[in-house]
Amino acid sequence: MNTTLTIQRSSAQHAAAGAGERLARRLGLALLTWSSAAEARRSRVDLARAAELRRDANLLREENFATLARLARTL
Repeated sequence: MNTTLTIQRSSAQHAAAGAGERLARRLGLALLTWSSAAEARRSRVDLARAAELRRDANLLREENFATLARLARTL
């Protein structure tokens, strides 16, 4: 004797389930697109920050060299 219960879905329920799946897929793709764009923005910010740090390091190196040159002249 088969005791499993089966639920018959109406065509409206099938359509609703399909619409929910399509909506979930579209939301997932939108989230992926947003996440990729956010990562790209962070990458640009990171590159800009690295360039700024390189400029600051070069300025400090030049200042240190100038200071050492002034000190060497006094010796």
